[in-house]
Amino acid sequence: IKALEEQQRAKERSEAQTRDEMAELASRLEGSEITLKARTGTEDRLFGSITSADIASELQNTTGYVVDKKKIELEEPIRHLGSYDVTIKLAKDIAANIKVTVTKEETG
Repeated sequence: IKALEEQQRAKERSEAQTRDEMAELASRLEGSEITLKARTGTEDRLFGSITSADIASELQNTTGYVVDKKKIELEEPIRHLGSYDVTIKLAKDIAANIKVTVTKEETG
């Protein structure tokens, strides 16, 4: 019984530490802005789309923080130029909001 109780306490400490790390990451990411460049066609519609994987990659490049693409809440892929508010859900009740701006890729 004592061993089980010790395992439970160790698990709770580990979960609390992970939760603290997620809360710290959320506070660092909150309000961040990233810019993605994309090729466009007529009416500023993108060739292809910007997905959560693209956002996760650019977030890692600009901030250095690794965020799993599954944690980025995107109702549907971004298909037009503009600014979008995106939520990153790091834990059950820990989330950060970032701004994603999609600009035209200059060709030439």
